[in-house]
Amino acid sequence: MIRLSLMLAVAVTFSGCATRGTRDCNSIAGPDWKALSSAPADRAELLTRANLPSEADVQWYGQGQDKVMVCDPSNSLVNPGCGGSVAYQFERSGGVWASKGVLLPICDDGTLPE
Repeated sequence: MIRLSLMLAVAVTFSGCATRGTRDCNSIAGPDWKALSSAPADRAELLTRANLPSEADVQWYGQGQDKVMVCDPSNSLVNPGCGGSVAYQFERSGGVWASKGVLLPICDDGTLPE
């Protein structure tokens, strides 16, 4: 009984993390990016360029055929109030993918700038 309760607690905890990560990725992407139902054909190359493992559980977004964003839906261990998700944006030109930078969530910690 205790084992079952522990397993349930762990599952609930991780599902909360996944939900937070998904919200973070959607927030980073913004309204101009559309969630892709599957990874692009160049998945392995893009994950390598983003320095992510090939088996990474990531979310993919697109803007047409030649703009892709991959988001790693993680939680920050340093600042749990702020998501730790990171997105990598790529653009294809002449059949070659180029990095367009790393995108991080902006965190509102409730303080005002001085």
